[in-house]
Amino acid sequence: LSSGINAEYGEAHEYEECEEFDDRYEELMEGVGKDGEEALNGMHHFLSRHHPMPIEDICVSMTINDVLLPVCPDFSRLGSEHCGFETVVIPQGWWMVADIDSTTDEMEVRKAYKEKLYTHYRSPNKMRFVYPVILKWNLDAAGNRVKGEIAMPLPEEHQSNPPPSKSDKVRIEEWKETKVYLRPYGGHRGDEEFKRQFENVRTAVSKAGLSYKENEEWEAGYTYLRYGRQRVEAMVVDNGSRI
Repeated sequence: LSSGINAEYGEAHEYEECEEFDDRYEELMEGVGKDGEEALNGMHHFLSRHHPMPIEDICVSMTINDVLLPVCPDFSRLGSEHCGFETVVIPQGWWMVADIDSTTDEMEVRKAYKEKLYTHYRSPNKMRFVYPVILKWNLDAAGNRVKGEIAMPLPEEHQSNPPPSKSDKVRIEEWKETKVYLRPYGGHRGDEEFKRQFENVRTAVSKAGLSYKENEEWEAGYTYLRYGRQRVEAMVVDNGSRI
């Protein structure tokens, strides 16, 4: 990338891109597609790849019953001294988790969240929504997804005393502190360009002399599907991290 394009890319993605990656794209206006098509839902969403929504615009605190509460866990975003990825530390904490099929697509993810996490845990416990929703994928030796999980952190006010799950569809797990390497993406999980981010993050992490778990890949979703600017993240897990 030229220095000008690299500077713009770095500002939008929280790291400088590796020169050998051909990951350049043109951000079009909201509601306009590459072939001139227009959004139909009136929500001005982007019809093609765009700069991911900045995390600081998502993880803002909100006042509930006169108490200021965070909408995201306190992830430590460390940036990167290397090209091609950002380093993030997910703190130890409690998560609600459900199994999903390895072929689950984007719309089925929404269905799994509603039918499992929301219906069988969040709603009965009157629990507010927090970001992100994480998809954890186990991979076989060929890199194919063979098992999936959908997970959401418990809100801060429930971390010290998590309500037990009364359904066999949802389990409550305490995750240890975990370091991940990631690339944020403005678009949707089904995009071919998003799928390429996993290959790129692995290449960049290896180039930096770091190691990751080869039998896992994660996705983090921070935005409501197809409404406004999007943010999904392609992650690999540091080889020294334990869940």
